[in-house]
Amino acid sequence: MTTALDPADEAFARDPYPFYAALRDRGPAARVALSNGTSAWLVTGYRQARAVLADPRFSNVPAPRSGPRRADGPAAGARAVLEQHMLNTDGAEHRRLRRLASVAFTPRRVDALTERIAGLTDTVLAELTARADGGAVVDLVDDFAFPLPVLVISEILGVPERDRLDLRTWTYRVGSPAGALAPGEIDLAWRNLHRYFARLIADKRRHPGEDLFSLLARDGDAEALDDTELLAMAFLLLFAGYETTMNLLASAALQLLGHPGELRAAQRDGDPGWAAVIEETLRHASPLEGTTWRCASETVDLGAGTAVPAGASVLVVLAAANRDPDVFTDPDAFRPGRYAPGSGRALPHLAFGHGPHVCLGARLARLEAMVALPRLFDALPDLRPAADPGTLPYRPGLLVRGPRTVPVRRA
Repeated sequence: MTTALDPADEAFARDPYPFYAALRDRGPAARVALSNGTSAWLVTGYRQARAVLADPRFSNVPAPRSGPRRADGPAAGARAVLEQHMLNTDGAEHRRLRRLASVAFTPRRVDALTERIAGLTDTVLAELTARADGGAVVDLVDDFAFPLPVLVISEILGVPERDRLDLRTWTYRVGSPAGALAPGEIDLAWRNLHRYFARLIADKRRHPGEDLFSLLARDGDAEALDDTELLAMAFLLLFAGYETTMNLLASAALQLLGHPGELRAAQRDGDPGWAAVIEETLRHASPLEGTTWRCASETVDLGAGTAVPAGASVLVVLAAANRDPDVFTDPDAFRPGRYAPGSGRALPHLAFGHGPHVCLGARLARLEAMVALPRLFDALPDLRPAADPGTLPYRPGLLVRGPRTVPVRRA
């Protein structure tokens, strides 16, 4: 095994790709020591990643925690409830939960949001532009990439706008490795999330609307969610509903600021150009660094002399698979043209996963980016970085990836 991987390390978070490339040189999957004293198999090869994500021998049901058992308490109970979401299930149970959530993400329902997303984008950009026009440095994460998807998912789910900042803070903390935060912050965030969603669901039962939480809370179907499942679903849909899109928007803007020729090409080519930028950002700067953890139910031969033993913890590293040089030519380069019409088309990236757990919200994330990115650069065509892009801090951990801040100003 290599030197222990510390997901909270700032240098690793900023640029994990050399580590993944070195790991891939050892094979399509390798056992890695983690800084918390455990070890896991990280899958970095593209074809092997697709195979694992579609293989039922790799279970999404979390394995019992190893090592000394931590004391029970409010945080442990809250975490146990909120982690019972559909990404931590398999088979028929997963299909039931996915069917109930999918009602909000059909192509017809998502596409019908186009005008509303445009209106919300214009509202966000009006405030951002006013500040930038006054000479202020603005942050494309806090002032653009975060508020827009939160407003969109809040409308879909029925989360009041006044709660979005608290929810962002709590979900950020529960998605961070323990070493990145002060002691107790993660436990407090789990308790706050549990308390908040319990109150929100109770309110939806008393005063239902047409939002997804109201529909799920009053569903009379025999397969309807019980209270624990509903709490877990609320947490997952909110977290996944803005986190991926926020990182996609921030990373795409950052890439275009550093590649003005690609920005001009997208503006010249219209929708096809912007679609290529979005797909290449999803590949090159995967908003999800890795999938949820899996456990091998038996020994599985992944080829190339690599066999994952039964009982092993397995993480499919999407960010690494999307830069596999055996699949993507010049994988470390940002080249939207590889996804342009008539280019021969690169193989599909794995930014939204693959197999039965492929992301339900992929169409919504793409739509938000297709609407928002052209509007951003039309409203502020002379944006320039206000800090060295190579020094920007990134979100720590192995689950989600994106810059924590993208400071810019008008030229």
